[in-house]
Amino acid sequence: MNKNNFVVNNWVIDRSSGSIQHRVTGEQKRLGVFQLKLLDILQQNAGKIFTREELTHLVWERRVIGNNSLPNAIHALRTALEDDGKQQRIIRTIPKQGYVLEAEYCQYEEKAEKEPEERATLAEEERVSPPLLPPLDVPMPQEEPVRPTRFTRGKRVLIALLITLIIACIGYLAIHRNNVAVPREVAKNIYSHIRLFALLEPGTQMKEQTVVFDRLKESYDILNKEINKKALRMSIYYRSENQMLNYTLRLYNTCEQKLLIMQIDHWRSDAVLLNKLILSETRRKIDEMAPCKAY
Repeated sequence: MNKNNFVVNNWVIDRSSGSIQHRVTGEQKRLGVFQLKLLDILQQNAGKIFTREELTHLVWERRVIGNNSLPNAIHALRTALEDDGKQQRIIRTIPKQGYVLEAEYCQYEEKAEKEPEERATLAEEERVSPPLLPPLDVPMPQEEPVRPTRFTRGKRVLIALLITLIIACIGYLAIHRNNVAVPREVAKNIYSHIRLFALLEPGTQMKEQTVVFDRLKESYDILNKEINKKALRMSIYYRSENQMLNYTLRLYNTCEQKLLIMQIDHWRSDAVLLNKLILSETRRKIDEMAPCKAY
């Protein structure tokens, strides 16, 4: 039996597994639920310009989301499809209009559907494969390491962990205005499943950054309990600069991770709205995490 697959820039969209797979190299990348839905809408209407409002309505329907949810999803798709925000070869931003997926990068591919037994075998192999993106930072205090089922898998995870640790150091110690921002842990050992880091430039006072924690403390208490029940961990990196709060969270387990990057304007003006935004956006990411079997 044959079926049509949608292909964007040589990446085959596999809705059943929530991922895209390169048809030449076989590399597989997992997408979030809303990212996959966004890509599906764009490729079915390749060449059509969608406004921000149209895409927000079609992808998130009536959910309450942050102002950066759509731009973050677009950025994630560009990265996954080997595009970038400067060249915009595949997904273009049309000033004052919206976004469009270029039709020249889209095509249909007819592919024979595997028999049920073969698909079941493949699904089993995918479940025991090593995580695509292991945790970036060091383990939580008193956290026991995950024991692999066999030596070769443990070796691959260790190498991937070392590589991503280097990437994390480069990313979170990024140069900002020609000064190196250094992460300093806030509220250490208060939460069992959450770690908080303020990003400080040399000479910057910590007092300013503790205000952010004081405003969000109640939300962190709630989220710590929720992610504990789902065997998740969360690392938060933030920087307060005047009326702008740069806020990045990384939600992860032993199988995968999700990143959320937000820039919140006038975050000091309403503490209630700030807490609602952080809770709703974090819970949205929690819902995107696939169940993970501990090995």
